[in-house]
Amino acid sequence: MRDPGWSHREPCVSVKQLIDYVVGYFREDFHLGYYATIGLFLLVAFVLNFTVDFKLAILNPTLRRPIGVLYFCLFYGCAYYFAAFAWAYFHGDRRLLRSRSFWGVSAFVIGSMALDNYSVNLAGAFVDALETPEPIQYWVRKCVWNLDRVITLAIPVVVFRRVIDRQPGAFYGMTWRGLDWRPYATMLLIVLPLIAWASFQPSFLATYPSYRPGSAEAFLAVSHPTTFGAYEATYALRYVSIELFFRGLLVLGLEKYLGRAVLMPMVTLYAFWHFGKPIPEAIASVFAGYVLGVFALRSRSIVGAIIVHMGVALAMDLAAYLQTFVFSR
Repeated sequence: MRDPGWSHREPCVSVKQLIDYVVGYFREDFHLGYYATIGLFLLVAFVLNFTVDFKLAILNPTLRRPIGVLYFCLFYGCAYYFAAFAWAYFHGDRRLLRSRSFWGVSAFVIGSMALDNYSVNLAGAFVDALETPEPIQYWVRKCVWNLDRVITLAIPVVVFRRVIDRQPGAFYGMTWRGLDWRPYATMLLIVLPLIAWASFQPSFLATYPSYRPGSAEAFLAVSHPTTFGAYEATYALRYVSIELFFRGLLVLGLEKYLGRAVLMPMVTLYAFWHFGKPIPEAIASVFAGYVLGVFALRSRSIVGAIIVHMGVALAMDLAAYLQTFVFSR
């Protein structure tokens, strides 16, 4: 199902080229019925989720028991399979739905994401097993949670590559070859003013920084920047794994199984993964998922996406930290 002519291009060399890649892909891929259906589906999903706080208030509590894994499989499966079925319907190509490879790899991906959510229990179990002193439990739990998600997102990619896929070449876009980092740095500079503006909004400060210094600093006799910096180091690694999973595995890894249908299922899945975040961030994940997915397809590298995603995440945390613990004093 793969059409190599549309996905292999020269590596990005400028911001204009990055924009051209997205515009060019959109023109090639655009189908009014398909895009409108995906847009309507996401709109309804967003309204339903944020009206009743579905993921945080209803779904997450089920993770206290193993049955929660099944519920999350259904949750993510709804996103992924709707986009895949819609593609098959509007493009009149049912080969995807008749492919055993499609059903096998999609089940693997959805199961991996459900287990990743269930692994949130492991950080607390780790802290309890080590009998961590109470003053530093919050800090240790947050750091371990980041590292735990690195494992739960990265291991499925490694397993898929070694057991199922076994294709030669770079490990799902983890390559610097031919990559110019400057366009991605420019994109970050464009986003920074928006992050600075957001850091003055109460809803933003209610969520960020993702680690808030507290009792650990007094117990360890260190400054706020020390614990915050250590946490941010683990936080940064998390975004390497996120890009490896969503843009590496779900786009570059599944491209040979799904062909041109590969992008939108990833985008919808990525949006559902962001339910529970602030509404503007969750909405932005739709556009970010689409754009970063196109970058991966065109450049055959996810390193640029890692630069952008990690940079934005760390900048958001730093901006909120400065507003909360430095400028407010």
